Amino acid sequence: MTRYTTLLAVALSSITTQIANAHDVWLQTQSPVIRTGEIAHVDLRLGNHGNHHRDFKLAGRIDLDWVSVDHFKPDGTSTDLREVMFTTASAEKEGYWTTPIVVDQPGMHCLVEQLDRVMQHGKSVRGIRTAKSYFLVADSLDSPTVDRHVHNRPLDLPFELVLQTCPITETTAGQPITAQVLHHGKPISDVVVSFIPEGIELTGEFDPEYEFRTDENGMVSFTPKSANLHLIVAHHAAKDERSDEYEFTSYASTITLHVPNQICNVSSK
Repeated sequence: MTRYTTLLAVALSSITTQIANAHDVWLQTQSPVIRTGEIAHVDLRLGNHGNHHRDFKLAGRIDLDWVSVDHFKPDGTSTDLREVMFTTASAEKEGYWTTPIVVDQPGMHCLVEQLDRVMQHGKSVRGIRTAKSYFLVADSLDSPTVDRHVHNRPLDLPFELVLQTCPITETTAGQPITAQVLHHGKPISDVVVSFIPEGIELTGEFDPEYEFRTDENGMVSFTPKSANLHLIVAHHAAKDERSDEYEFTSYASTITLHVPNQICNVSSK
């Protein structure tokens, strides 16, 4: 009986880990800087399922009815993008959702996805997934201007990554990128944050080259060695957040970040 109980505990722990690190959702655009009046291609993607959920690869297509996708503009207004998204694949669950949008307001734009759903993964679990991505719209691509920094402002999400490094004026290969993890608006420590360059496979259960634990202020930093598209992802299993409908709450948050070889000629007002 003791052996059976031990095996059961290990199995349940494994299930909990798998659920806590289930598929991630992320948003991305074709470029971090887009000329005023041109098109931003907004992609809503689902994946990160292999290699202990750290592979930055597609794994199915999320049900649009489960999520909200909002475009926050520099003037403070927002637009719901979910209704205008279409799929890139004809087969069910393949490809991803996308939509082209005309961006006519210069300044920093923010894309935000939210999911809050009770799921069945051998047990009832409340899954909360948030995703953010930023891009700058500029009249000139040769000398763009950032007049309002919004990357370091929390969006009052239940679980979110908050960039402390500007994705446009401070992000470049060889320079540290700092982010903070907030849980219900408060910093949370000892959360593993993965910085996954596209095409790179992380190793082992914990890859010290690309993964770090948040400190007491919820902060974590990573220095990219080369230019690439990076997925920043954090997971947290809140076993004390339960109800009659679910046994615990599984959180995940992502930020998609373009890391260039060198910062373009950007000025700040």
